[in-house]
Amino acid sequence: MKSMYLTERPNLNEEELSVVSELGFLLINGNTNTSTTIAKLNISQELKAWSYQLVGDFLYTQSESKVDGKTKDVASAQKLFLSSQFDYKLTDPNNRLFVYGDFEKDRFNDYNYQAAIAAGWSSRLWNNEQSELRYSIGPGYSISDEIPDTITENQNGFIVRAAMEYKCKISPQATFRQFLSTEADAEYTKTKSESSLSARLSGALAMKLSIILNHDSGINDQDEELDTEAAVTLVYQFL
Repeated sequence: MKSMYLTERPNLNEEELSVVSELGFLLINGNTNTSTTIAKLNISQELKAWSYQLVGDFLYTQSESKVDGKTKDVASAQKLFLSSQFDYKLTDPNNRLFVYGDFEKDRFNDYNYQAAIAAGWSSRLWNNEQSELRYSIGPGYSISDEIPDTITENQNGFIVRAAMEYKCKISPQATFRQFLSTEADAEYTKTKSESSLSARLSGALAMKLSIILNHDSGINDQDEELDTEAAVTLVYQFL
């Protein structure tokens, strides 16, 4: 796995701006020929009255398969996820009102797309040189467009969305991050957990271990509700 990681933090009159992009590529040759490409983008900024975060995540996997007796490279996974959150800071800037939206298109599930919007309360419980903890919670609405002739249940309806993010600087070279979010109504829950540990090896070179768990109780009975992704990558960081 090769990975590129870009971080840019210009000085904007004490208004923190972070632009982080990641590109990963995995190639397997031998009895099984498979290639996977991962591209991620995370943009966030703290302004005087507002803060925002924009996230993009793309995954594409291509594998060899026999089609009409011929071996061809065909797509076996393709997913696009986009999300945005805007926070309006109150008198105490650590307490905020938020608006959130996301969009997901997975080529190999039973939906043309899935989306959600939510609004509510957001708070940064603490933020110092060693660690940071923030959360948000509020009501929202989930939208899904099912592919015809599938047995997947409709997931349109009101939901409650909650999210939490914790960052801890273990040492000058190592950082731990835990993100957890869930969208739930009376019949289903959709939860994501992402745990990562990055350690700088030398200069701009770092190693990153990440584990991602995606649980969706609203999928059909033929598929597993829990998907797990684990990776160890080399990360190059430009400051």
